[in-house]
Amino acid sequence: MPLPFGLKLKRTRRYTVSSKSCLVTRIQQLNGEFVEFTLSVESTGQECLEAVAQRLELREITYFSLWYFNKQNQQRWIDLEKPLKKQLDKYGLEPTVYFGVVFYIPSVTQLQQEITRYQYYLQLKKDVLEGRISCSLDQAIHLASLAVQADFGDFNRYDSQEFLQKFVLFPIDWIQDERVLEDATQKVALLYQTFRGLSAPEAEMLYMQEVEKMEGYGQESYQAKDSTGTDVTLGSCLDGIFVKHKNGRPLLLFRWSEINNMSHNRSFFALELSNREESVQFQTEDMETSKYVCRMCLARLKSYEQQLNTCFVNSQPKPQGYMMPPPQMHYNGHFTEPYTSSQDNLYMNSQNGYYYHSQTSLDCPPLEYSSGGRLRNGSVYSAHSTSSLTNPQHYLQPSPMSSNPSITGSDITRPDYVPSHRNVTCKLFVVTH
Repeated sequence: MPLPFGLKLKRTRRYTVSSKSCLVTRIQQLNGEFVEFTLSVESTGQECLEAVAQRLELREITYFSLWYFNKQNQQRWIDLEKPLKKQLDKYGLEPTVYFGVVFYIPSVTQLQQEITRYQYYLQLKKDVLEGRISCSLDQAIHLASLAVQADFGDFNRYDSQEFLQKFVLFPIDWIQDERVLEDATQKVALLYQTFRGLSAPEAEMLYMQEVEKMEGYGQESYQAKDSTGTDVTLGSCLDGIFVKHKNGRPLLLFRWSEINNMSHNRSFFALELSNREESVQFQTEDMETSKYVCRMCLARLKSYEQQLNTCFVNSQPKPQGYMMPPPQMHYNGHFTEPYTSSQDNLYMNSQNGYYYHSQTSLDCPPLEYSSGGRLRNGSVYSAHSTSSLTNPQHYLQPSPMSSNPSITGSDITRPDYVPSHRNVTCKLFVVTH
């Protein structure tokens, strides 16, 4: 029906966004819950990662990234500089994306925020339960006891320890004998009682310090062939790039400090070493695999160099009497934040000292775009993203003190402020069926 006086109402972008111009991304967090974000089809992996970090109140995002299953059902890390949708459309088996730790560190004491340590703990527990980090039976019992203390609190809160039988405490498909499993579970219950009084962060720290000593910690491996055509397992770890032969030969390790460069050509991946004239080559499954291996190994080499720089900066004497600048907001919509807590360091280290690290909200638009429904980078914000598929999350008005709309600046500066993940009552063990 035509409007009187020939009036025509202009339709805003917010209501004319078609399915071809936006992407609803479903991301699984480390605690098993799902979160959805509505992004532009041009949104990069970095934008999506920052949205997840914002939801988690996570500022130390350097160690984390997003991954997916490719069409061969292999885990592949997102290229954060490229559009997320194009990568999933071309390589992904399904549209689901997963959040996790991509860069492991030699010592978990380097992690400065409690929420960072918590997410790191969830990743290590996942690595142990899924068998990526190998451990003995005694180690598994010790780790399970610490995990129970971290996730459930003191043993005297429960009438009996039978509830432990409902959860997966040991690596999946590791213990086949039911009697051995029952005996190990009873040992967990006994050891669990000795950890009475440990807070959740303390138990998580002990868990992580135990895991960081185990074989497989911080490793990612791929199948390849060496220069003689022999099948090998090629992988990266904290110390460098390793080669495992299946015939029992000693492990070969090329340390990061020995590697000058890495390259790929067709299905071949090559290392240029400082102590060798000729490069060392490996043949991967195909050209895409060699390209991926090269990208990830270069990223880990860069991470290693950054950790060296960070250690150097931290070893230097800190200037006295330096006052942090007041909070400012730049025109690009990013908030900078002053130091707000004696426990959580909000700054990242660089060669030139400290710099602020902020995230752009994809759920809440910057102030100058609050009416258009679209960010400067083209990302479509969604006012109804959920923390899980069944539990909607309600937001408070964001504050310049925080890039996370779920907490206000006045709250986060309170000494008794408790991060939201400590208020979650769900237990984080996988329920057996």
